[in-house]
Amino acid sequence: MQADASAPLQWFFACPQFIEPLLADELTRYGAESVKIGHAGVQATGDLRFGYRAMLWSRLASRATLQLAHGFGKDQTELQALIDSIDWQQHLRPEGTLKVRFFGLNDDIRNTQFGAQWVKDQIGDQFRSQHGVRPSVSNTPDLVVVVNLHKGNASIGIELNQHSLHQRGYRDLDTHAPMRENLAAAVLIRAGWLDMLASDAATVALLDPLCGAGTFLIEGALMALDIAPGLLREQTIAERWLGHDSTLWNGLYVEAEQRRSAGFTNAERFEFWGNDSNAAAVMAARADWRSIDLPAARWTQCDLKAMPAPTLATTGLVISSPPFTTDSNVVALRPIYDALGQWMASLPETYRGALFAENEAPIALTNLFYSKEYRFLNSETESKLYTFDKLLQKERPTAWIAEDLANRLGKNLRKLKGFIKQGHTDAYRVYDMDIPEYAIAVDRYADWLHVQEYAPPKTIDEKAAEQRLQQALLTLPESLGVDPKKIVLKQRRQQKGKNQYQKQGRAEQSLVVTEHGARFKVNLTDYLDTGLFLDHRPMRYWLQQHAKGKKVLNLFCYTGTASIHAAMGGANRVDSVDMSATYLEWAKDNFELNGLQHDPYRRYRFIQANVLDWLYDCDEYYDLIFLDPPTFSNSKRMQDTFDVQRDHIALINDAMRVLSPDGTLIFSNNFRKFKLDAQVDNQYAVQDYRKQSLPLDFERDPKIHGCWLIRHK
Repeated sequence: MQADASAPLQWFFACPQFIEPLLADELTRYGAESVKIGHAGVQATGDLRFGYRAMLWSRLASRATLQLAHGFGKDQTELQALIDSIDWQQHLRPEGTLKVRFFGLNDDIRNTQFGAQWVKDQIGDQFRSQHGVRPSVSNTPDLVVVVNLHKGNASIGIELNQHSLHQRGYRDLDTHAPMRENLAAAVLIRAGWLDMLASDAATVALLDPLCGAGTFLIEGALMALDIAPGLLREQTIAERWLGHDSTLWNGLYVEAEQRRSAGFTNAERFEFWGNDSNAAAVMAARADWRSIDLPAARWTQCDLKAMPAPTLATTGLVISSPPFTTDSNVVALRPIYDALGQWMASLPETYRGALFAENEAPIALTNLFYSKEYRFLNSETESKLYTFDKLLQKERPTAWIAEDLANRLGKNLRKLKGFIKQGHTDAYRVYDMDIPEYAIAVDRYADWLHVQEYAPPKTIDEKAAEQRLQQALLTLPESLGVDPKKIVLKQRRQQKGKNQYQKQGRAEQSLVVTEHGARFKVNLTDYLDTGLFLDHRPMRYWLQQHAKGKKVLNLFCYTGTASIHAAMGGANRVDSVDMSATYLEWAKDNFELNGLQHDPYRRYRFIQANVLDWLYDCDEYYDLIFLDPPTFSNSKRMQDTFDVQRDHIALINDAMRVLSPDGTLIFSNNFRKFKLDAQVDNQYAVQDYRKQSLPLDFERDPKIHGCWLIRHK
């Protein structure tokens, strides 16, 4: 039965969060009454003509739901009564198909999938009791039923859009784009594009110098040429809904086609220009543009610094989304933002600007004065739109150099000057959270910097911490004379068990550093740690000086750096034990780097085993043992896990059992709260070696590790 086109109906139009006010204004223009802004959507009253017009023309909505019933729904009984209050035969044929979208939970329904199936059964029972048949389920249904539960209340409606309203038809559904079309439309509206179109300017330009998928340009063109998004979809309305008024819909559709034709007659007023350095992106954007027969546009593929001047329409809007992700290196982004700001500032004063980016993006590096900022949610990502009424750059560019950090780095370098000049190593620490506001550790590996960001305290505002990190990343290359492209940033959290050894990425890039004549392969990108613990440098050198003619055991050997020093010091035998095959291979690479790979007498052995179990079963003796266990580890012997504080007595006893009578055990660990048990002191001759084991570049942090030389009494 066809619906009464003039009867007032209740609607809910969904949209991305934070653009609800814009959607409310849009729906009001289409004839909505009693508009009420909600969370990620707008409720409105309007007849069927209004609903159809909104589905055809809305640039901001995602879905259109015709509300059929609203009431209590705290349990199945209340929800069933609400479902039964609807005459479903007015909306669906008995032999038709349906789909149920279910949101929320109540006292009886604790799973949305079950809720959808249960609602389908209730609707089906109504049909079966009257017709003996019931509708079937389909992924391409005649009717989509939507049920929402919230705090004991329920609303039931039918979704009348055939496809999501954000889809325009110019983009393949499988194509990934940085933002949905309706979000791009909202950003354009906030940027003032509609106001610019309504102005009396003779010519108007829309420019995107970093156009990517071209979404801003296409959406801007649809607005300028008065093209309804619904004209571009193969299907917009649920035509198999029994209340569908095809005459009304066709009339509105024809009207929209006429407006599109009229819009094209005014096309010469507009200039559209998209540019990107990525040739594939420009090609894809052009293909989408042409797929909906838009007028000719200007497309270029070049770097921002090579961007030509626009053809200078009377006025215009330059809008773009500069690159940024949470793991972006702000140092690498700085030239892009700087070039973007310079190009925007070169435009005539009649032009306006807008930049859309994630919240933490360093927009200040454009050196432009923004007028307003607006909050958006791009999928799950908090983002902002910055608008620029005047494209003016600051007289003094934003350097974002942290002077206090730069001064501290200079002070640290002066302290390390003699140490660096000696040339014993080109891998050392230059900064470790000396200033609490800059919570990073900075290590130099040859001509690279390895920067670790510590998690800020909960009392520190996340945005402030992010800004300080960006300031630090801009300060480091200038203060330390390092190429900005040779800075690797990692975020460090407290690690337990094997987490500290888990692979972080797949760059698989390594470089070689030197230390007291030894060469080591380090990897700054793929793991949390680099393959070389800088704070143990003095103890590795101690091994080199004391290993001649001795049998050496390196437990938890990691990448074998201590083993290398022992071998270079003339050890007769070096055994390296670790459970990780990856790190044992790395250790072999380090031996090869130092010309130690040829070993016909098996002087250098690499043993893959659980260190704790292997040591317990070991029946050999060693003159020097290097024991640097993790804070936590798995073990079959020691309950479920190894805890260095709880279990170090047993571990030391096992090591001392295989230590020769005149031998030395170097025991070290990085647990900051570690205390050596008095029982160890009573049983063995223990020398506290913490002070001697601390290198100059780690003196500021004496708790970085503990170290003891342990011998038999």
